[in-house]
Amino acid sequence: MGGVSVWPYKSTSRNRGLVLLALGVVKVATAEQLRQLVLPGTADVQTVRNVCKDLRSVGLVESVGRTSFVSSSGRPVWRDLWNLTPAGLASVATELGRPVKEMGGTARDAAKAGAPHALAVTDT
Repeated sequence: MGGVSVWPYKSTSRNRGLVLLALGVVKVATAEQLRQLVLPGTADVQTVRNVCKDLRSVGLVESVGRTSFVSSSGRPVWRDLWNLTPAGLASVATELGRPVKEMGGTARDAAKAGAPHALAVTDT
């Protein structure tokens, strides 16, 4: 992840690494799911959104889909879905010492479709 001297959204390298590794496992997730998985002590989901935006700025993750739910007030709430790019998948494979072909895909098509099954699995 080198080469960027200033991260536009001010995320830390530790948080970027944790989010990349999590996406390498779950493939597609919302920022809130990623917060619960790897940064549960973080009170504000914006921290994870900033991580995802920084990773997107260097081409390691993307957000090609959205999911929604109805809040307790009856209003729809939309959440971006984050997934790895091929470069992100390769980065995670390197970090884990595994061949890229063993890592599965990037879940881009699932994210485009709203990924209801993948999100349910991650919630579980």
